[in-house]
Amino acid sequence: MKRRIDCEKFLDENYQHYVIEYRGSFKEEISKLDYACGDAITETLGVIAVNQENLDRLRKDVPSIIFIEARSIYVLQQINPSEADSIKTIKINPYLNLTGRGVVVGVIDSGINYLNQEFIREDNTSRIISIWDQAVQSQEEKDLYIGTEYSNEDINKAIDVYKSGGDPYSIVPSKDKIDHRTKMAGIIGARGYNGEMQGVANDCDFIAVKLLPSPSYKKTLRDNNIPKVPVYSNSEILSAIEYLRRKYYELGRPMIVFFGVGSHEGSHDGYNITARFITSIASKAGIVFASGTGNSGDSEGHITDFVRNVGGISTVELKISKAMKSLNFFIWVGKPDRMSLNIIDPVGEELGFTSPRIYSIESKDFFLIDTNVKVECFDLENFTGHEVFAIDFTNIKEGIWKFQLRGEYITTGRYDIWLPDKTLLPEGTKFLKPNPYNTLTIPYTARRVITVSYYDSINNSILASSGKGFNTNYLINPDIAAPGIDILTTSGIDNKVTTVSGSSAATAIVTGACCILIQWGMIDKRLRNIFSTQLRSALIYGAKREKIYDYPNEDIGYGKLDLEGVFNVFSGIYRNKQEYTEYYVNRLFIRYPTNQIYLEDRDIVNGK
Repeated sequence: MKRRIDCEKFLDENYQHYVIEYRGSFKEEISKLDYACGDAITETLGVIAVNQENLDRLRKDVPSIIFIEARSIYVLQQINPSEADSIKTIKINPYLNLTGRGVVVGVIDSGINYLNQEFIREDNTSRIISIWDQAVQSQEEKDLYIGTEYSNEDINKAIDVYKSGGDPYSIVPSKDKIDHRTKMAGIIGARGYNGEMQGVANDCDFIAVKLLPSPSYKKTLRDNNIPKVPVYSNSEILSAIEYLRRKYYELGRPMIVFFGVGSHEGSHDGYNITARFITSIASKAGIVFASGTGNSGDSEGHITDFVRNVGGISTVELKISKAMKSLNFFIWVGKPDRMSLNIIDPVGEELGFTSPRIYSIESKDFFLIDTNVKVECFDLENFTGHEVFAIDFTNIKEGIWKFQLRGEYITTGRYDIWLPDKTLLPEGTKFLKPNPYNTLTIPYTARRVITVSYYDSINNSILASSGKGFNTNYLINPDIAAPGIDILTTSGIDNKVTTVSGSSAATAIVTGACCILIQWGMIDKRLRNIFSTQLRSALIYGAKREKIYDYPNEDIGYGKLDLEGVFNVFSGIYRNKQEYTEYYVNRLFIRYPTNQIYLEDRDIVNGK
């Protein structure tokens, strides 16, 4: 039955969006409230829009809500893609005829320019199955809590009108004004209309989700004098994933989901709600997730440090620039350790150490510099079991701020802090002693996700900007690396060829390669099913490994994408190069084939 969720609060900058877990009559309970609204996304997960000041009130009025996840801010994350990493060798093989035919690519990003000829077949019909534009609101009855869905039929009608000289946006008003998604789709599957470039999987189909930019996050950016940067909330990300999951079952076709967004707000161990949701979906045959590590390897926005013993104190120094007005981030204390927190402002005024409790909240005015800080302590955090401090500054002042962690119960003593993405911070805001590792973005720390870093294929060099692993629980990510500098693609509705660089570009190449592999296996019926774990293992086995590196490593995982190497694995002609790792354990000499043992170790870690 169709329904329309009438809730303008999702579009109001004064209301924040949250992902929630519920049990019971969530929709019935929240429908009675005038200060909040929400919708169920799955049988246990939902989204809400509520003013932050009313969160405690909401917990009492809607008892079916058992957990409200901390908000996460997501941001958007050039060589001919069809010629990268032995892809051309496979594509020109006339006996295989691999084009991505029959495979659906779901893209969660900034939308798509459906009028671009690269996504229109020779008969003038669209390769786009549907578009869910979360930002275009409709008064029609619908299944979605925000936005509007446009079918392939709608898109084809708009194309016909466009070809006739009319206004296509009167039928399908969805546009990719940022052009990020269109460029990524071009790398994945441009059909080669203009003859200058062709995507990796040039005959795949697409489903696009255009994310709703977060009104409340946009307001925060304005306060910090940040130029227009597209920002998104985890509630709309999770809703997009569920939309693609439903389409996967509805179509009955294999699908690979491309993520063009990522966040640094979380534990980076794969246990937040969105990561766990992805992991559960990726366990099904024929649906695969591919993601990039992000572009924050050199952003100086991550710190890892240790408190060595009970009563010991570790101090972190954070430089705040003059343009910064508000700032929020989290301090993650690895379980089962417990620590207390003190904050010292640039003139020496202190918060005083907070004691760890199941839940506590404390507000402090630093009178000498007119700054307020609110500190929430979650001990234990619901999904990870870690101790978490949520720090929220209002009217923060420039200078060196100090954060002291004191040990109350110590085993390893590790803690981590991630600032928001560098594109969301004024120039000069950074940690004085940053850690470039563990900087891959969320939800790409999830299990069963193909995680991709990037390198410069022109000079064959690792790039400092690429997000780096491993996960904080030492699960190995990234899986592989792909070229990420100056990748050719299409742009806008004018079909012009341009170049793009970064994490998303590399991930788009791998996504296209996965389309080819899925077509070879499932569409051409060489394999009954392909699981995400199978595809990841094949990519790892077939990866190109150079002797100058140890594997796996934090920069490029198990090596560089080599599609020809993957097909060698499938064909059975792959041979271990007998590169060995050797070491002693006391008097016991250990020698094993490097390539073999690493994958086995990973499989054990992943519980396979």
